[in-house]
Amino acid sequence: MSLSASPHHEVHFEDHIVEQLAAQGWLVGDAGNYDRVRALYPEDVIGYLKDSQPEAWAKLEKLNGTTTEKIVLDRLVKALEKDGTLEVIRRGVNLVGAGRVILCQSLPEDDRNEQVIQRYQANRLRVVRQLKYAPDREWSIDLVFFINGIPVATAELKSDFTQSVEDAIRQYRTDRKPKDRQSGLSFPLLTFKRGALVHFAVSTSEIYMTTRLAGAKTIFLPFNRGNDGAAGNPPAQDGTYAVSYLWEQILQPDNWLRIFHRFMLLERKEKQHADGRPYIAETMVFPRFHQWEAVTALIDTVREEGPGQRYLVQHSAGSGKTNSISWTCHELIRLRRPDGGKYFDSVIVITDRTVLDAQLQEAIRQIDHQMGVVRAIDREASPLPKSRQLAEALQQRTPIIVVTLQTFPYAMEAILSETSLKDRNFALVIDEAHSSQTGSSASKLRATLALDKDEDLASMTSDEILLRLQEVKKFPPNVSYFAFTATPKHSTLTLFGRPADPGKPLSKENPPRPFHIYSMQQAIEEGFILDVLRNYVSYRVAFRLGQAFKEDKRVDAKQARRNLARWLSLHPTNVAQKVELIVEHFRSTVAHLLNGQAKAMVVTGSRASAVKYKLAFDRYVKEKGYQGIRALVAFSGKVPGGQVDATLAGEEFDENNMNPGVRGQDLRRAFDTDQYQVMLVANKFQTGFDQPKLVAMYVDKKISGVDAVQTLSRLNRIYPGKDRTYVIDFANDPQEILAAFRLFYKEARIEDVQDPHIVYDIKETLDKALIYTPEEVERFGAEITRPEPRQAQLMAITDPATQRFNGRLKELNEQIEQHEREFQRCHAAGDEAAAAEADLKRGEATKKRDALLKFKENLGKFVRMYEYIAQLVEFGDPELEAFAGYARLLRNRLKSINPEEIDLKGLQLTHYAVLNDGKLDGIAAEKQEDWGVLRPVTGLGSGEPRDRERTFLSELIEKLNELFGEGITDKDKVMFAVHISEKLRENETVMAQVQNNSREQALKADLPEAATDAIVEALASHKSIAERLLSDAGAQDLFYGLLYDILKKTDAAKLLQENLKTETA
Repeated sequence: MSLSASPHHEVHFEDHIVEQLAAQGWLVGDAGNYDRVRALYPEDVIGYLKDSQPEAWAKLEKLNGTTTEKIVLDRLVKALEKDGTLEVIRRGVNLVGAGRVILCQSLPEDDRNEQVIQRYQANRLRVVRQLKYAPDREWSIDLVFFINGIPVATAELKSDFTQSVEDAIRQYRTDRKPKDRQSGLSFPLLTFKRGALVHFAVSTSEIYMTTRLAGAKTIFLPFNRGNDGAAGNPPAQDGTYAVSYLWEQILQPDNWLRIFHRFMLLERKEKQHADGRPYIAETMVFPRFHQWEAVTALIDTVREEGPGQRYLVQHSAGSGKTNSISWTCHELIRLRRPDGGKYFDSVIVITDRTVLDAQLQEAIRQIDHQMGVVRAIDREASPLPKSRQLAEALQQRTPIIVVTLQTFPYAMEAILSETSLKDRNFALVIDEAHSSQTGSSASKLRATLALDKDEDLASMTSDEILLRLQEVKKFPPNVSYFAFTATPKHSTLTLFGRPADPGKPLSKENPPRPFHIYSMQQAIEEGFILDVLRNYVSYRVAFRLGQAFKEDKRVDAKQARRNLARWLSLHPTNVAQKVELIVEHFRSTVAHLLNGQAKAMVVTGSRASAVKYKLAFDRYVKEKGYQGIRALVAFSGKVPGGQVDATLAGEEFDENNMNPGVRGQDLRRAFDTDQYQVMLVANKFQTGFDQPKLVAMYVDKKISGVDAVQTLSRLNRIYPGKDRTYVIDFANDPQEILAAFRLFYKEARIEDVQDPHIVYDIKETLDKALIYTPEEVERFGAEITRPEPRQAQLMAITDPATQRFNGRLKELNEQIEQHEREFQRCHAAGDEAAAAEADLKRGEATKKRDALLKFKENLGKFVRMYEYIAQLVEFGDPELEAFAGYARLLRNRLKSINPEEIDLKGLQLTHYAVLNDGKLDGIAAEKQEDWGVLRPVTGLGSGEPRDRERTFLSELIEKLNELFGEGITDKDKVMFAVHISEKLRENETVMAQVQNNSREQALKADLPEAATDAIVEALASHKSIAERLLSDAGAQDLFYGLLYDILKKTDAAKLLQENLKTETA
């Protein structure tokens, strides 16, 4: 240690690191022994070859004599320049006289091969201080790390007493360029792929890294542990540094060598230049700290615990989850016991992302130089059913099998049913874990029981078989689960989480927790994703409805509200106003971002809404004459035109005819081009869709909880130049959206553990309805445990309960209709007392019907909760298993009530406005109590039965006007604009200008003056709104634009006529 340096100088930091490395077995090199031209430490290259492969070295010396070392070093330099450092480290080089020689031995998987162990032990790790890397300059780097003489990493150190990690980053960008600006010569040590593979900027408190030096364009990523869910590192402990994990964990010899052999990847992706020309971008991937830590901890724990355990990894969007899953899968299939035995025969990956199996294939090709290791069942062309394909893949011990969520049950069925698989172990890796991915996966009795012969089944009683069925609902002991998700639900934590204290049972004080966490907060603070609530603005729709019904009927209030909401969502004014706001906001605020490549998504509430939006969007853009803004629409299936608008009856819409320019191309790929800027979606692309150029989202759909987080998180991906996002929300409460995000901003926590007795609570509620008898359930249990259950018999057993339920429902419906008719008769006769009595009887009958319908609802809830909780506890109750099967079949046979048809002809939208309703400025909160907790299932669906209120449609509309009319002014009255437009239609000059010119040109001509004259004339009949317009220049401009739009259409007179009828009705 240099005593002349002050205690706060970085030389002491450098001393400490080197001392710690030397204590772990690292060699400390002399900078003078470094070959600046070859960028090698020759002593270690030659020394490793002599120590690890003496026979090969002897052959080389016999052939080349005194020139052997030069030939080997020169050949190595050529290989490094051609194939790159990573490939040479993993594959070695070919040398005439010796064949392929390895230049680094990876960690042996087991203890069987003594030669491999000796080669591994011969590896030389060396650190060199103040290494001068330029052949003709005295420039030096603080630390350079070598593996067998090949440089693999560099580090620039800074002490927080004098400088920061930003200074180290700045030094790399300005002073550590791969080429000399003056001579144009490259520095091999700093050249991408050829030289060191990773460069660390290290201060005493933080670390950043890069795998490609490119001057000022060099991108550095954080390499920190995180600090209680936030970015950075925990404070240093006495006697060490906050960044000591670098030398204590990452640079620990076994870990360091494993990173280069098992983690690092060269990623190649097709991208586009700004002018649309494609190119291949190469990125060297060094694991971020949380990725390395999570994968390493998983593998170490599996090695200790063996198969049959569960692990939940809560990693935020932006965590690099795809790579983390790839590395985990690869490590799992390579995991061996000392005697060479595999921990797992196959790894099954559940994912709906096609990118994952492709990335798995490429990662394994690079790491192991093997093909055929990954088999994607759902993307293979095969005449065999998926169940047979899966069984074959499992029997053939295919290392990694990729399935979708829909195919996964076949995999579990095969594991449970195939006799040849009973003694094998499997790892199940779940990409975006859901509780529905487990449970009753095997549908057939024989599959679930895994019985070999008929006599095995015949020798068991019905109760024994039912108990066996119940037992296999629990997690199989030969399957380990590795669940990855950014947004774990309560059930996800319960199924896959681990108790904080493993020695104690789960409880409120000892809740299940994730195995590993990389929080949303850390991802945002480290810059891997954006805070999508930073520019979140909520708008509410204010409106008033007019009515001209021929007959004011009493209707089901709940159903009427739904119908009115749907009517409003598809109303041309509603959609047109929102489309105008969306297009103008996109053009003024978003379109110019990312060098004009910014994109937006519009989330609609239904397929019909998506169609309506697309038609309105295209029409508005065409009428305005806008260029460079085109929309795609995404929804499944076909939409009848009559569901969209009565005028479209007889037409049919689908993705093909609504996106004619795509010509069958995948919508994701089409949207990534410069041809399209906006994607309109209905229940599609709200999850699992990664488009980093998405900058804005316009939401016209109710979303909540995990759905809200996943939907809005489509925006959070980073992209060069993308530093903000925009959310315009027409449908949701900002505070509810904020609460949903805060559940997952840090570690997801539960309020209390799930009470398993809820299963019995629900069953007791069902029993009290007296729809079925214990004897019927018992007979059902006996039938399903037969070797071949008879469908006709199962129907016969469930018939009595079906008749009881459906009979009661029919009787109650008739009573309700009878009492409603009596109410209508008395009300028409003016006998309000008798009408009230009839309405009371109708209400009582409706409550009884509601209680009956809750029975059906609770049957479904029982089945779901039973399948979920049976994975966690052993009920030991054969009757419960029999009832679960009975409830599942019975529910499908029970009738419901059909939605009431409500005629809305005569309903009119008279006032409409979109009003700003608040904004959010990010997710962060100061207080712990603001983060929220996940709650267990407690409700039984057995609350007090309710009357389905009936009301006159006119009364309901008046209530809606009171509720939603706040903020409405005369400026928003739709029909006033129609009235003025009819006046203007008589002006031939104005109409000619409107029909033959753009909006901008027409509004500079005679239209404004003519409109002002018409408004003045309307003062007598529309005093309030006319005065407002005449006194407000801004309102005038908006109104003139609206008039132009109306004059472009031909149906304004009809609208006016309907309005006059309403006003005189």
